[in-house]
Amino acid sequence: MNELLRNLSPEKKARVLWAAKQLALIKKNNPARYYVPNGKSEEFIKLVGANKHFVSLFLAANGVGKTCTGANMVGNICYGPQSKWFNSPLYNDFPYLKRGRIISDPTTIEEKIVPELHKWLPKGKYETSKAGKTYESQWKTSTGFEFDLMSNEQDAKEFESVDLGWAWFDEPPRWDVFKATVARMRRGGMIFMTLTPLMHSAWIKDELVDKAKDKSVAYVTADVEANCKQHGVRGILEHKDIDRMIAQYDADEKLARIEGKFGHLIGLIFKMFERNIHVIEPFDINHREFSVYHALDPHPRVEDAGMWLGVDKKGTKYVVDELFVKVDSDRELAFQIKQKNDKYRLESMIADPSMFVANQHESASLATKLQGHGLYYHEASKLRQAADRRIKDALTFQEVKGHMVRAPELYIFSTCQRTIFEIERYRWDNWRGRTGEDKTPKPKPVDKDDHMVENLGRLLLNEPVFVPVVEQRQQTQIINDDPY
Repeated sequence: MNELLRNLSPEKKARVLWAAKQLALIKKNNPARYYVPNGKSEEFIKLVGANKHFVSLFLAANGVGKTCTGANMVGNICYGPQSKWFNSPLYNDFPYLKRGRIISDPTTIEEKIVPELHKWLPKGKYETSKAGKTYESQWKTSTGFEFDLMSNEQDAKEFESVDLGWAWFDEPPRWDVFKATVARMRRGGMIFMTLTPLMHSAWIKDELVDKAKDKSVAYVTADVEANCKQHGVRGILEHKDIDRMIAQYDADEKLARIEGKFGHLIGLIFKMFERNIHVIEPFDINHREFSVYHALDPHPRVEDAGMWLGVDKKGTKYVVDELFVKVDSDRELAFQIKQKNDKYRLESMIADPSMFVANQHESASLATKLQGHGLYYHEASKLRQAADRRIKDALTFQEVKGHMVRAPELYIFSTCQRTIFEIERYRWDNWRGRTGEDKTPKPKPVDKDDHMVENLGRLLLNEPVFVPVVEQRQQTQIINDDPY
C-alpha cells in the first residue's frame, strides 16, 4: 500500500486514502457484507434460503463454523441479503412473522451466540435488553424484526408464549422444547438447526432425519475438513491445527465432533453410508434393463426379512424392495414373497443356511416347505465378515469439493425403510461398564436389527450381474437350428 501511494499524485493519494477509510468503516459497521462461508456452510445457507422445507439441519463437526453461519443467517433474515451468498427467496423477501427465537444452552448463548450476533449484525441498527436474564435475551432491529434468546434448561411451557416466524436451534434441543416451538409456527414459519449431534441427540435422527415426510425436513452434513484450508472449500483452518484439535477429543465423541455423525451410534460399521448419497427415490425396474436377485432371512419368533436387489447393465446395484413381516403360516409367507417376485425379472433366490435344516419339532425344513409353494432357494453364504466387507466396498464413494469422483456401487430405494434403518445402526458390539476399557474390543457386530444387512451381504457376495433378456425370436431360431 505504501509503495502504491508513493507513486501517486497528492490528489490521487488523497482519494485512495479516503476510499480505504470508507471501506474500513463499512467493514466495521456491517461486516456481514464481507462474510464468506465455507462450502458446506454455503450449501446450508442455500438450503434454508430456498424455503422448501419446514425444518433444515446442519449436522456438522466442531470447527466447521456452525454458530457463525447461523448468526449470519439471522442477520440476512432480519436485514435482507447482505452479500451474494444470501441471494435466495427467503432472505430476499421473508414471508413469515417478523418474530423469531434462538435456543441453545446457557453457556453457548453467553459465550458464543451473543458475541457472534454483535459481530455480524449491522452496528447501530438494533437494540437489546437482558429482560431479567444474565445475557441479552431480547433483540429488536431497525427493520421491525424481534427475536429472543432462550435456554434449553427453561421449562417447555415458557416456549409457548408467542407465535413465531422463525427459530434457530444452536446445538440439540430437548424433544419437548422442539415440539413447543413447532406449535408456535401455526401461522407459517421455518426452523433451522446448527448442531454437532452428540449422544443426547438421538431423537433428532429418529424423529426428524429418519422420519422426514413429504420433504418437510432436509439436512446438510459436514466433517471438520469442510473448514480446512487445504482440503475444504474456502476453509479457514490449517490442517495441522485440525489434527491438534481432534487429538484431544474423547474417543466416544470423535464420531460426532470430527465427522458430524450422530454420537449415539458409536462403533458404526458402515460409516461411509450417507442418506443424501445412497438413498434415492424409486423408479421403474423393468424386465429389459434390470436383473433382480432375492434373499430371505426367516425367523421363527421375529419378523421374516426378504430383500430384492436389482442390477443394471453397468453393474450398479439397487435395493428395490423388501419384506419384513411376521406371518402365521408358510403359505402366507410364500404368498407375500410371490407377490414381490412377480414384479421383477428374477434370476435367483438365496436364503439363510438355517432354512435348509429341519429341527426336532418339524418334519421338513422351511426350504422344503416353500418348494411346495413353488419357491426354490439356494443356500446362502455363512461368511459374515466377508459379507460386511463387500457391503462396505459397495457403499464406498469419493467426493471432492462437491463433485462425485467415484460413485457408489450400491443405492437403496427410499421405500426400503427397514434396510436403511439397519444399515444406519449396524455397529460393533462393545463391552459394558468401567472394565470395558481394559478389554480387547469384541470382534463381532451387535446381534440385533441385522436381518436386512445379512440379506444384502449375501446377495453382494454372490456378485450378481445383469443378464440380458433373450428375445423370443432368438429363442425360436435356436430351437429351429437344433440338430437334435
